[in-house]
Amino acid sequence: MPAQPAPTPHHRLSTRDLAARDRLPALRELYGRELMRVDLRPHPGIDMAQVDYHARISALGDGAVHARVTHSPMHLLRTPELMQDGNDDLYLCLQARGTTIRGARFEEFTALPGGYVLLSKARMHEAFTPHGGLSDCIQVQRAHIAALVPGLEEAPMRALPPGTPGAAMALAYASLLGEDASLLPAQRQIAVEHLHALLAAVIAPASQAGLPPGRASVTAPRLALIKQAIHARLHHSDLNLVQIARQHHLTPRQVQRLFAAEGTCFSDYLREAQLARTHALLLDPAQRHRRVLAIALDCGFADISAFNRAFKRRFGVAPTELRGGF
Repeated sequence: MPAQPAPTPHHRLSTRDLAARDRLPALRELYGRELMRVDLRPHPGIDMAQVDYHARISALGDGAVHARVTHSPMHLLRTPELMQDGNDDLYLCLQARGTTIRGARFEEFTALPGGYVLLSKARMHEAFTPHGGLSDCIQVQRAHIAALVPGLEEAPMRALPPGTPGAAMALAYASLLGEDASLLPAQRQIAVEHLHALLAAVIAPASQAGLPPGRASVTAPRLALIKQAIHARLHHSDLNLVQIARQHHLTPRQVQRLFAAEGTCFSDYLREAQLARTHALLLDPAQRHRRVLAIALDCGFADISAFNRAFKRRFGVAPTELRGGF
């Protein structure tokens, strides 16, 4: 029996789904203590009725977790009581509007808006987000990163500036893994290993200096994110290599090399994605009322004659004939 895709467990929590009196207790218990092993409180000066919290948490595999949260101003604590669990996971978190972190010995630092914090669950700390906003976080087991970063400190706690190399890509790749339900267990294991390597490069760039620039731990996530961007913009008839390269801070030649490693090229991948999307829509009963031309245009085809020829070459039947078959 062929292997089946590994399910990606998701947890969603929104205070809008709860009665006002239940919001904070549910938030503290479900998201804080059970899922993330922290204590959550409203930021000083924020009334309980003003608490607003919306979280999507995805278990990626091998202990890795991605959490994307929008929230009102909050106060987060990793307390001595919670530290009894012995958890020493590391987490990297984007703070869109900035945050202040305070350690047990009153050491304190501030992450600028758009900056990142690197923290260990093995260290008692508290975080203040006085402006709320977006928090985008990856949590992984320390042992996986320690295997890649010689001399990794026992319990890191530091701020990383906006634009830290590799941080945005690591978070974007974690989000992609959380959304992708098609990966087989072996594929997901490899993908999580790539995520570990991306995080190691963010935490200690020097530890990656001796590795070849084309290593799979970087090229595979980068290509996956490029493909995601292509599928998200299939409806743009002017989508091209230069736009995609610029979006991912690469040169067109670098993007072509990534596709070449898979035995294809950007234009062939784009055309196949457009044709596959058009084929699926033409077979969708919910799209029956739409003209073939409208569907083709929505999938990025600006020339209907060229579309018809490409579709027939790919599927052996004209678009109108395919639709007439059901």
